[in-house]
Formats: sequence, structure tokens, C-alpha cells
Amino acid sequence: MSTLIGSTLDKYEIVCEVGHGGMAVVYRGRDSVLDREVAVKVLHPHLAAREESRMRLRREALTVAKLRHENILEIFDYSGEEVEESYLVTEFIHGMTLREWLDTRWRPRPALAALVIHRLCVALDHAHTAGVVHRDLKPENVMIREDGVLKLMDFGIAQILDTQKLTLTGQLLGSPAYMAPELISGKPLDARTDLFAVGIMLYQLATGSLPFSGRNPHEVLNRIMDADYPPPATICPLVDEDLEKIIARALAQEPDERYQDAKGLASDLAEYLEFVGVPPKHDEVTRYFTEGDDYVQELDKRVCTALMDHADVASKRGQSARAIRLLGRVLEIEDDQKQARMMLSRLRTRERRMRSVMVGLGGMAGVGLLSAGAMWLYLSPPDPSRFLAQDDPVVIEPEPVDYVVSGVKKSQPKPEQPPEVVEAETEQPPERPPGKSKVTVRGPAHSPRPKQADAACTLKLEGIPLTTARAHHKLMVAGRIIKIENLSVPIEFNNATANVQLISTSTSSRYTGIWAIRGEDCQPGTVIRKTVSRRPAQLTFKGLPPNTAVECISGACPPRRTSLAEKFPGISMTDDSAEITLKFKAAGYEPKTKKMTIYPGKNPISIELQPRD
Repeated sequence: MSTLIGSTLDKYEIVCEVGHGGMAVVYRGRDSVLDREVAVKVLHPHLAAREESRMRLRREALTVAKLRHENILEIFDYSGEEVEESYLVTEFIHGMTLREWLDTRWRPRPALAALVIHRLCVALDHAHTAGVVHRDLKPENVMIREDGVLKLMDFGIAQILDTQKLTLTGQLLGSPAYMAPELISGKPLDARTDLFAVGIMLYQLATGSLPFSGRNPHEVLNRIMDADYPPPATICPLVDEDLEKIIARALAQEPDERYQDAKGLASDLAEYLEFVGVPPKHDEVTRYFTEGDDYVQELDKRVCTALMDHADVASKRGQSARAIRLLGRVLEIEDDQKQARMMLSRLRTRERRMRSVMVGLGGMAGVGLLSAGAMWLYLSPPDPSRFLAQDDPVVIEPEPVDYVVSGVKKSQPKPEQPPEVVEAETEQPPERPPGKSKVTVRGPAHSPRPKQADAACTLKLEGIPLTTARAHHKLMVAGRIIKIENLSVPIEFNNATANVQLISTSTSSRYTGIWAIRGEDCQPGTVIRKTVSRRPAQLTFKGLPPNTAVECISGACPPRRTSLAEKFPGISMTDDSAEITLKFKAAGYEPKTKKMTIYPGKNPISIELQPRD
């Protein structure tokens, strides 16, 4: 296309080119009548030559021109149908696109992501209510004005083409990474198509990465069709469960499972923002885009303060687990937050005391049962069979103690002398006269045991990337939390044996590990190597009819290849991902085969079977 710089279209003088895309070239121009700066978007000749395209441009110009919203680019004029060049005239924005901001200045923050997307949802709701669907939402179509105001651009321009979004060469129009499944498959589009693209942008702003990526557009489109994306918290540990749920609903594969309108998504984002202490207001967004890092620092402090307040309320209500989760979110933002660490320490101490009390109550309950049994025995009629002969030996077996390792409940004999129990020295009784019994105890019962020296060594974690270990995990050594800075972690404890556990700080952990380390093995200068295990892949299926049978055809199949969907077994993982092909069969439905990538931990999968004719 030849340049129009220096020419005039009607009353608009073309000054310079400021951008171009697959549908149009954008020029900075001047309205010679009103003497104002404008943007002139001129369609490419191969589109302008089609009568259908010109008619669509006219309809969209008339429709979008009716939109009046501070976050939507305003249309001033339209070229008309019987002209050589087809163009739209809009307000000119001095600033940069959201894409440019993402590439140069963005630092992922869940609250900030929710704030920006909330503002875009408010604008979308205004457009959708007027019957205008964008169809090509992406960061390139969002402008940031110099005063921090967001502007959604190109409303309706993507609808110049047919409803399947195809050009004359049969190529998909738009950015594959932001397309909804129904747009790819050619199904009818509506406002929920825009919400899927908004969900992708929310994921991207919250984590700094796109949910659907691949080596080529074909691979990206396949992942979108399969709703195959890593949980946000595995990319950025700052993302919490509440925001993950919002993202998951926005990115639902089936439109009926998504938010049904922009107002619903905006409402959930507003509720999320209120919870973290950030009012969902227009001026909050403009402050970020004009103040930058200074605003981010203030935002972090507000979020931490709000989460601390919620943790305090939860603690007073006895909701220790919730309080600990909230404090964990604070420490993800500000690792050196002293107040949060103090509160976390108090909560863990209280939890340990509560566990001790519960163990004590359990012991008292056992004593009560024994007492009741003795009383029943005493009050019941004599029965010689109840009593042992005087010379019969009495053997007392140790009681089993339940413990949990990697989610599996096991039993082991209770140690005869558990740690931290004060022992009394007992003397063997001499020959005693019949009918008399005496045990002599020397020394006070409360005499402390000698303090054992601290064991100190280095634990070397193997089988886990450093970035993953540092971002999503911590170590618990003998009840004490240690932050992971390197895969070689100094540890120390003052017990004969310490339990060391790899704990997750995100909701979708892919690694696990628990080990018992003896004090005699943990000496200064000693390196103890432990291999971290990947969690089994747990597949859960949505959208299937009752009693659907799932058969693993190829790939990382479990030992039991066929089972009901709700009872599909876990799959052992030796790598960070694996390919698997499953076949779904249900009475009255056409069978369906699906190839997918699975990951350690939770793998939610949406499947739809077609009823037989």
C-alpha cells in the first residue's frame, strides 16, 4: 500500500504514519475545519475494494460512534461508501499501548492486574449493553493516555470481515494468543468471546506470562481449544486462590461456564480489590500509569495492611489456618514484614499447644474409658473367666500411633519413651513379703534430661529447579520454617531425629518431599542429599455425562488404563509434563478421543460429548 503522508482525505490532512496492522494503517492527521489533531485509520485496499467490507465499516462506524465512555476511543467521522479510500476518524491518543507498557514497565501484581482489568470490564459492559462486541481484544488495542486514562480501541473494526474472522486468503485474523475457542472453531460469537480475551489479559497481567503459548500458532490454538494452561500461582506465587478462581471462570472452555457478562466479571474483581484494600476506582488506575513504581510501593503496603487486618480477625475467631494463609500472602509481598512474622509465630505456637491439648484430651478420654470399664467390672457379677491367675504373665503391647507421610496414613508402634517425657529412676524391688508391694523412686520426677547438642549440616535438594523451589516452596525442619534461597540449605535441630518437609507456598504445587534425618548423620560439614518427588498427576473431568468411562490409549497411562471418570487414578510423573491420549465413552453419546498435556498435581479438564442422533 502506498503511503498517504502529505495527502488530504476530504478535510483531513495526513501528517505521518503512527501504526499499521492486518486491517488498516493509522495516520496522525489534522482536521482542517475544526483545527484539531485526529487519528485516521485507512483500510487496506484489498478490504476497501469489497462492497461487503465497506457496508460493514459503515454499520460499525454508526454503531460505535454512539458509544460515549471515558475508556473507549471516540469515533469522530467516517469516510462514507462511495470513496476511493475507506477510513475512520477518531480522537488521537498521545501515549503508548498496553503492549508497550507490558514489555517495558510492568511488574506483575495481582491487585494491579485486577485494577486494570476491572476498568476495561466497565468499558466493555458499556459497549456490550449497546450491542457492540469487540472480537479482537489484546494489549495492542488498549492505549494508555499521557494522563493515565485507558482507552479501548478498534471497537467493531474486526467485524468488517465475515463472522468466521477469515480473510480472503483463509487466514485467521487477529492474535492467536487472545482468541476464544469458539472464535477458532467458527462457532457463533457474543460478548463472552470478549470475556475470554479479557481473562487472558488478566492472567498475563497477574503473572507476566501468557496462559496459552507454544512453538507456533497452531500449537497455541490447540492449547486454547483444550483449555490447557498452567495454574497462575505456578508462574507467579503472588497470585492467590481468590484471583485464580476468577481467572479460571473467565478462561472456561465453554462459554456457558464463563462469566455471562462483563458486569459479573467486574463485580467479582471489585470484591477482590475491596478485600485487599484497593478501591476499584478510575483514579487508582490513572495514578498507577502516571506515578509508576511509587504507586506500586504504596499499593503493596495497602494490600499488606488489609491482609494483616483480615488475618487478625481470622485469628480472633479461631480460624488459624485462614490466618496463616493470609499472613503467607503478606510475606510473599514483603518478606521482611516483622509484624506478620510475629503473628505467624504466635499462631503456630497456638496451633502446637492446641494439638498438645487435643492429645492430652485424647489421653484423658482413654483413661476415662478405662475407669468406666473398671467400674463396670467392679459392679458386674463375679465371673472367674475375667480374672487372670496370680502367676499368669501380663503382656502390654505398645499402642499404634497414626502418622501421615505424603498423604498416606500409616501406623507404627508408639515409642516406649517418647521425646520430651520426664522419666523417673525406678529401683528393682527386693524380695517382699506376700501381700505387700513397694516401689522406691529416687530423685525428683521433674529432673530435666540433659540437653542434646544442636545438629547442623547442609541439606541438598535434588530433582527440583532452583527457580521453582525458591518461588513456590519452603522447608519445615522440626516445626520451623526455612526460606529456600539455594538448593543447598543449612539446617539444624536439637532432636535425635528431625522431620524435614518440603512445603508449598502456592495452591497448585507440583513437588513434594518429606524425610527423617538423624542427628548423628547431621554434623557440621556434612551434606545430606535428598531427591524431591513430583506429585502424581490428578485428572478431574468437567462436563461429562454420568458413568462416563475413560480409557488411556497412549502416553503416560496409569497401571489401570480404564475406569470411570470420577475414579480415574493418579499418574506417576517423572518429568514436569507428559503427553496422554484419552478416549471417553458414555451410553447415548458419541465417543471422543482427546490428546493433552498433563502436569504434576491437579489437572482440571473440560470435555463435552455429543449426543447420538
